[in-house]
Parts: sequence; C-alpha cells; structure tokens
Amino acid sequence: MISFARGSWLNLEMLVRLLLALVVFQEGVASRKDKEPLYLLGMFPTYLNQSMHVIGKDCLLSARLALKHVNENPDILRDFSLEMVEIDTVNKEGWTVNELLQELFMNYSERKNNVIMMIGPLRNEITQIVARAAKYWNLLQISYGSHSPELADRATYPLLYRTIMSSTGYNDPRLLMIRQWGWKRVATLGRTDLTMAMEDMQTKLINNSIEIIAKETYDDDLVQPFKFFKEKEVRIIVGNFYENHAKFVFCEAYRAGLYGPKYVWMIFGHYHANWWLSGDLNGCTPEEMSAAVEGAVSVGFQTLSKKNVETVGKITPSDYREIMLNMTGTDYNTEINPAPFSYDAIWAAAIALNSSIARIKPQTLDQFNYNDTNMSIAFRTSLDELQFMGVSGLVSFDAAGDRRGECRIKRIINGTDHDIGYYRGTDSIIWYYTVEEIFASSGGKPPDDHDITVTDYQKDSVSYELLVSMTAFASVGIAMACGFLAFNIFYRNERLIKMSSPNLNDLIIVGCIMIYGTAILLGVDARLLSDSQLKIMCQFRAWLFGVSFTLSFGAMFSKTWRVYSIFTNKKLQKRVIKDYRLFVMVGILLLIDIAILTLWQILDNVTVRIRVLSKKDEIPDRPNTIVVLQQHNCGGELSMYFIWAVYIYKGLLLVFGTFIVWQTRNVNIPALNDSKYIGLSIYNVVIFSALGVPLSYLLADNSGYTYAIVGGLIIFCTTLTLCLLFLPKVLRIIYGYAPEEVGTRVMSNINGRQGTRNGPSEERTRSVMIGGEYSTVVQDERERSSEAKI
Repeated sequence: MISFARGSWLNLEMLVRLLLALVVFQEGVASRKDKEPLYLLGMFPTYLNQSMHVIGKDCLLSARLALKHVNENPDILRDFSLEMVEIDTVNKEGWTVNELLQELFMNYSERKNNVIMMIGPLRNEITQIVARAAKYWNLLQISYGSHSPELADRATYPLLYRTIMSSTGYNDPRLLMIRQWGWKRVATLGRTDLTMAMEDMQTKLINNSIEIIAKETYDDDLVQPFKFFKEKEVRIIVGNFYENHAKFVFCEAYRAGLYGPKYVWMIFGHYHANWWLSGDLNGCTPEEMSAAVEGAVSVGFQTLSKKNVETVGKITPSDYREIMLNMTGTDYNTEINPAPFSYDAIWAAAIALNSSIARIKPQTLDQFNYNDTNMSIAFRTSLDELQFMGVSGLVSFDAAGDRRGECRIKRIINGTDHDIGYYRGTDSIIWYYTVEEIFASSGGKPPDDHDITVTDYQKDSVSYELLVSMTAFASVGIAMACGFLAFNIFYRNERLIKMSSPNLNDLIIVGCIMIYGTAILLGVDARLLSDSQLKIMCQFRAWLFGVSFTLSFGAMFSKTWRVYSIFTNKKLQKRVIKDYRLFVMVGILLLIDIAILTLWQILDNVTVRIRVLSKKDEIPDRPNTIVVLQQHNCGGELSMYFIWAVYIYKGLLLVFGTFIVWQTRNVNIPALNDSKYIGLSIYNVVIFSALGVPLSYLLADNSGYTYAIVGGLIIFCTTLTLCLLFLPKVLRIIYGYAPEEVGTRVMSNINGRQGTRNGPSEERTRSVMIGGEYSTVVQDERERSSEAKI
C-alpha cells in the first residue's frame, strides 16, 4: 500500500508537468496561426533507455519555453512564427545522422519552408558528425551542450556556434587563479582525447611565465605519470578529464599519495554533485575518494546567471528557475544542467534571424534554401555580432563560435563542493570568501607550489622550561655553596675548621660554584645564540668545566694526599706539609688542564657543525612544508681526540683519588681527615659519570634529553659533594663538639687494623705526635694554614 501511494503521487506529478508543457506548446501554436513559419531543427536525447534522457528532456522543455517567449515578443520576427522540428538523437551517432537525413531529404514536403537553423545536439561526438554535414546544407548550428575544444576548429566546423562554453574557456579563470595565488610551478595532466584544451592551457601558462614542470597525458595507465610527478615534487596539478575518468584519476592519486593539504588539483566543474561517491570508484572506498578529492578546485560553466536582471525573454534567471523547477523538478542553482543554454540557443537563433532580415533584402527568411550561401553568410555575420542577456548570462560568441560566458568556481571543503567564486569573462573573479577562508585547511594561505625546507633550531633545542628548571636548581646549589663558603670563612679559626684546611675548602667551594655555572651554560644552545656565539660558548664551557673540576676535586685529592703521606711515613720522621704545597699540587693539575685545552684550541679548528636529524613533510598545521630538524654542535677534526684526552686525564685523577681515599679509609680524625666523605664523593662521581657519559652519546640526537641527564647529574653530584664535605662540620659547629677530642682519638693504622692505647708502639707514637701537633696549632692562633708535624 505504501509503495502504491508513492507511485501514484509520482505519476500525478509527472502528469501535471506534461500538461503544463502541453499548455505552453498549445499557447504558442495558437499565437502563430497567422504568421509565416520558420523551422528550427532541434536535436535532443529524450529516449528513456539511454543515460542522458533526463538532461535531454529538460533541454527540450527549456527550448519550448524559449520558443513561446520568442513568439510572444512583438519585436522579434514580427512577421514570422518560430517553430521547431524535434529529433530524438537517442544519444547515438548513427541514429542521429539517419534522422537528420530523413528530415532534410524526405520530410521536407510536410513543411511549408525548409529548416533554417539547427539547435543541438547535446553530446560532443554527435555534434561533430552533424556539424561536418551541416556545411553542405548551409545550415547554421547552435549547440547547447557540446563543449569539446575540437569543435572550435573553424576549418572543420565553419557554421557551428555554442551557447555553452568550450573546455578551453576554463583555462582563463584557472590561469587567473594561478597568478593570484602566486604559483610559478605547475604540472598538467590530461586525457589523450583532450589534447587541444591542454595545449591551450599550456600555451597560456608559458605566455604568463608559469613554469610547467611536467606535461603528462594518459589513456589507462597513471603509474608512470604519477611517479614522475613525485620525482618532480609537483604540488599544483591542472587536470583535463571528464567525470568518468576523474574517479579513476583520483583513486590512483590516493594510492600514489598525491593528495592532501599540500596538493591542489584544478579540474573541470561540470561534474554531477558528489560525483566522487557514486558509481564505480575503481577499487577505492568512499572514504579514500573523499580524502583524495579534498581541496580540489573546479571550474565549470555557470548554467544560471548570478545577475538577477531581466533577460531578453522578459524574465529573470530566478523566474526561469521557478518555471523550470515546476516543469522538471530540477533546481538550476545547484544542478549542473545545460537546459539554460538550450533556452539561450533558441533566443540566439531568433535574434540572429531577426537581425538578418535587413541584410538579406530583397530576400525574406522564408525563402531560405539549402543552396543559399549568401543567406547563410548573413546569418553567420549576425551571430558573430550577437550580444544579449540570457538566463545563463551574457551571450556572445568569439571568432571560433565559442561562447564567452561566466564560469563557476568551486572547491571541495570537508567533503562538500562549495561555490567560492565566479569568473565574469572579463579577466576578473568575484570571490565569495577570503583567501584565508578558502584555504583554512592549508593554514589560511594557498599551498606553496614546491616544498619549502625549514631549518627549525627550536625543535632540537633545550626547552625553556627545562633550562629554567635546571637554572633554578643550579642557583639553589650556588646559594648553598656561598653559604658554606661564608661559614668556612667565618669559622676558619675554629679548631674543627682549622684542622680541615679551610683554605683548600674555599678552593673546593669555588670550584663547585663554577661547576654549577657549567650546568647552566650547557643549556644555552643554538636557539639563543648565533653560530659564531655558539662557537665561543663551546670553548668557554670546555675551559670552565675543566678548571672547575680540577679546583674542586684537585683540592679534595690534595687534602687526602696529605693524610695519606703522613700515615705512610714508615720512618716516623717529622714532616711538615703546609697548604702552599697542596696549592702547588692543584696548580700542577691546572697546568695540565691548561696545556690540553690550549693545544685543543690551537691545533683543532673548532667550528659549528650542523647535523640533520630528521625530515618531516606531513605536519597538519604546516602544509606544503618539509621541516628539517637540525642540531648545531661544536666540533673539529681533532675534537674527539682531545675529548678522550680530557676523559683519560680526569679518569686517572679519579682513579688516583680513589686509591688514596681507600688507603686512608680507616683514619678516624674527623677534623683532620675528610677521607670518608671525599671517598663517598668520588664514588658517586665515578658511578654517575659511568652512567651519564654513555647515555649522553646514546641520546645525542635529542638535546633536551642529553641536557637533562648531563646537567642533572652534574648538579646532583656537586650538591652531594658539598653536603658530604661541609654539612657535618656545620652540624657539629651548631650542636657543639669536645675540643679536647680533636686530634686525640685513637686512630686505626693504615692497613685497617684497629689501634688502642696499649697497641703497638708505632701507632701510639703516631697518636702522640698528632696530638702534640694539634697542641701546637691551638697555641699558635695566628697560623692560618693547617699542618701535621711528625
């Protein structure tokens, strides 16, 4: 019951439309009873069992409407009535030729006069056959639907005119868009049967200094053309192919990766709505086709004029739309249908015949015969001079008989074909949106016609957040070190501090402060400095770290060496090791650093080297751009050798320090000997260095990770060292200690055997001597340097 009701309503709607069309036709017949008939031969594909019957019927009804309006106009063909002999082409060449010959040779007796002009056909191939024959009957032909550029050949088709724009007419607005959007490099792709339109476009591009980096044609294979496009880094592609081929092209483009926001395809715009989702998709899914066509710009004929002004038929384009909507159900504001061109073709014939009346005198229009060349020439001259406002826009013809018309410009955005502007045929485009709106998916500007390599230093630089965090931690460490330095200076005459060599303690703290500074400067890279400044920074960091490490750990090792020297004195001789000797030892270590660093700076030409880490070309917010991730590092031909020389030197220093710390591990005079804490400091430096150096090489491709690991370990080790060496002293000063115990405790021997007051005479002697030495220090408050006398 439901399907029957729907069918009834559809049948009723079709019946009403046919009755309206019949009324229009009958009114026209009644108004032409007393006038001399002039016959047009109209060719329309209306047979139901062929693909173009719907368009053919719409065009036929539109032509009949135009005939009615022509015959109602008292200023057009006043003494004549314009009638039309209708031929159903059934969309076949042979059938059309047979029907045409039958009308011209056999059915002429049924008419009072000969056919004076022809309207149609719709399809290119049929129009070509008819136009080749028409010149032998001196019949002018006005096609409403054939836009093949081959039909512009005046030598082959001298009497053919078209109210639809030729495919070559799309080239002017496409060229104008290419120029407006700043493209200088394009590629062309066309079917081998559309070479004329493609050659016209190529000529226009060359004449406007646009480089054509690839000219490709195809029949059934797109593998090689698309491979060539990728090799040439094609970004803008001008395509000439019809709708049935467009699906094949875009499916292959998807497979080849020639789609996305950095590509722009410029194609024909007379395809059906959502053409990429219907019919055979050549093996692609609708989602893949939608992705491939996204962003495509199309240029097609403007079927219904945007200028809502009164036309030659005394109706506006909006009036025409309403009339045809009621008659056919087709909305010409949204549908690509040539019916308006059929309406204007009838008017073009009528106006041309009307203006020819004065040219052919004393002959009259009804005297036309197929041998009358002069009258045919007069008709042609009238069409050449023709200009009127039709429902499809301003109608006029160029020297090749092609329509000068408006073009509709569209772009597929988010899966929908949007009107973005129209070409007025006067070398100007009226845009409905701004460039930023049209290319919102491409960053608000037209994609570039070639890849742009961007050197992005920030991508591999230390982030501001990490640099600020490390600076904050290092600053806290520097503040703590300054606090320890102030404490050491203020309490330098305190027995506990004096016995621990306060002058060397000052050197250790200064070295640690410098190491904190190195940790900060490691994060200052190419994002903040120029290459010349970075080179200076690299050299400065090398010097700063080398000197600061030697100052801090060299002073610690020299202190431990003094204890080691005392407790390895087998002869029990009196030995005075003053602080200046320890400073000399640190100075020698510094001279070694200076020698290595000076030779490095003199012999090795250190420069800033740029290393490419990666290339990215699929960045959503930066289409048409390849981002090249680069890392700026300092280096030279000999740099690796000098780096390993520093590693070996510092490593030997750590090994030496580890040895003497191990040897003095059981000496138990806290004020005189920091061996335990120095040992812990060295152990954590060795362990974390063994961990940090390999990691820094493994993560060298990421400056942020490298800085976080190296800088973090430097700050941690330096902070731990300061706390181990000075925090116990601070706590003992704050919470108090027994002065008489300093230097008088029983000590373990150098080999780790516990000594007692009743032990071997050698240990007792060392204890007495250390105690006596401490008594001397207590009595001489003016002596600032600690010493051990034996």
